[in-house]
Parts: sequence; C-alpha cells; structure tokens
Amino acid sequence: MRSSCLVSVASHGRENYNKAQLALIESSLGNWEGDYLMRSVDGYCKNYYGVNIELGSWPVTEKHGTSWQHADMPYQFKVFAIQEAREKGYTRILWCDSTIRVMLLVEPLWSQVKEHGILAWNNEGHSLEDWISDFALDKLGVAEVRGWKQIMACCIMFDFTNKKCVEVFDKWIEGAKNGSFYHDTSRNLNYKGSRHDQAYLSALMKINNIPIQDYGALAYPHHTPIKPTFLNWGV
Repeated sequence: MRSSCLVSVASHGRENYNKAQLALIESSLGNWEGDYLMRSVDGYCKNYYGVNIELGSWPVTEKHGTSWQHADMPYQFKVFAIQEAREKGYTRILWCDSTIRVMLLVEPLWSQVKEHGILAWNNEGHSLEDWISDFALDKLGVAEVRGWKQIMACCIMFDFTNKKCVEVFDKWIEGAKNGSFYHDTSRNLNYKGSRHDQAYLSALMKINNIPIQDYGALAYPHHTPIKPTFLNWGV
C-alpha cells in the first residue's frame, strides 16, 4: 500500500494559481518525503522538477464521480482530489492550496496527524460562527457554533489509518455533495459569508473532538517570528 501523497489542484482564477502551484512544488523539494497528485484544470506545464501534473480536468473519483466545476460547487474539487488520492491507496495525505510553501521537513508532523486523524491550523480572528451558513448547520445537525474555532483549509493533513479521520472525511465529502458548500445565507447578523469546505470541516472537527492547532506549523508571512513548516505565501 502506498503511504504519503501531497495533493493540490490549480486553475487560472482570481490569480494565476497554476504559476503558484509550480512554486509549491519547488518549495517542497527536500522537505517532502512522498508522492504527488497534482492537477491543473487549465494549466500549461505537465512536469515540473520531475513532478507530474495532470492537466485538463477536475478531480475524478471512482466512488463519487468527477468534481463539479468550482463555480458550480465551490471547493468540491478539494475534497474530491483528496478522495482521489485515497482511492489510489494513499493513507497519509497532505492537502496544500497552490499558494502554500513548504518551509521545513513535513515528516515530523505525521506522528501528531496519526494521533488525531486530521491536523489543521486555526484561522486566527475568524471564528466559525461568522462564516458558516444556516444550510450547513442544518445538515450537520448543529444549532449553535458560538466560540468555535475555524481552520485554515489551505493546508490540512490526514491519516486514514485513524478511524476518526475516515469518519470525519466521509462526512466532509457528504457535505461537498449535499449543497453545504454552495448555500450562502445565515440569520446571524454578523455573518460575513460562507467559507464552504473550510467551515464544514471546522465544525466536523469540533463535533468529533479533533483539536484545531494554533499557529506554529502554518502561518502568513507577517505572523512568522519563527520559521513555520507551511507558509501561506500567495501567488
């Protein structure tokens, strides 16, 4: 059985995320011990530093079919891409947005991922209650999320040998299919808009007692008193 896989999907959207994906690959060299599953919907580079990039389609899974376009179901492609790697036999999966840069060795984090099943970091200053739709809360069977943390879904680690990871991920992909990533209304007067996949997984982690980590291994450039493992650098 295969072990570790770094997964990412890129397209030319608000910015040139295809260019950013190449920078992600370059940053991972020497810091990542594992395989890659890279996709680009409209990219121009099939191989970069020896890493193959699948061109021309959204993620394709055996169990759930092909992901909808991002415009039709926001961020469904992310969950489907991870599922695609899972179906290929990978048990340890690192998702990175194309804007992420790998700054340090990833391997030491896997023991923590194995313990909790999923490893994700706090989106400081953005509590979940202001970013999750009423539709998503209804699907989750949750009435109140006041004070709950929200993850930064630009970088998430999964260990599918952990039963809790399997249970939470399967519920996450259910949310990706049932419209929870699409609907964008709330009765909350402080609601700022749906964070789609990010909000849904944040709630699932809280419900299933998976801790959301504080800054340290993931950061923005202006939050780096020490060098983090992952940096949300941008394009």
